Amino acid sequence: MLTHFHTIAFTHRNLDVSAIGKLHIEAENQQARFNPVKEQLHIDELLFLSTCNRVEFLLVGPQAASIDFLTTFFKQLYPDFTQDTIDFYVANASVVSNIEAIDHILRVASSIDSLVIGEREIITQVRHAYDDAHKNGFSGDFIRLLIKHVIQTAKRVYTETKISMKPVSVVSIAYQRLQGMD
Repeated sequence: MLTHFHTIAFTHRNLDVSAIGKLHIEAENQQARFNPVKEQLHIDELLFLSTCNRVEFLLVGPQAASIDFLTTFFKQLYPDFTQDTIDFYVANASVVSNIEAIDHILRVASSIDSLVIGEREIITQVRHAYDDAHKNGFSGDFIRLLIKHVIQTAKRVYTETKISMKPVSVVSIAYQRLQGMD
């Protein structure tokens, strides 16, 4: 199953917040939007994570996240998007698979890959994304076990390290570095 695990991510690292916001799908619309995509693209499990500065799709399925796959995925999921908009998101998607995808979601939930490193809100957002996926019937055993492990690991990162003692934003780090250049 690990060879069928993929993450498609849009974060502060590859897009501005307004472009990320256009990918948000309200909870009440997710079943109608995701069920046809799951069926058409033979996706076994899916988790949709949407925060103020990230949208991620965790997918379990036999197809690799190729350009053709991504194009079909976005056409089906966002029927109002123009072809240019779809091409934009396909070109800017950060796609990781297999063990790298697991490493990625661990970094996300532990806030190591957050705009504000050390913030704790992301672990709750990951948990809520899983709850929604489970409630809507999008997830199965792989994502259930993965998220259980991810949450446990993120909790350990927060309690056994000093990462949450002084959350630091990327902007504040850049500012500190600029000040030191005088």
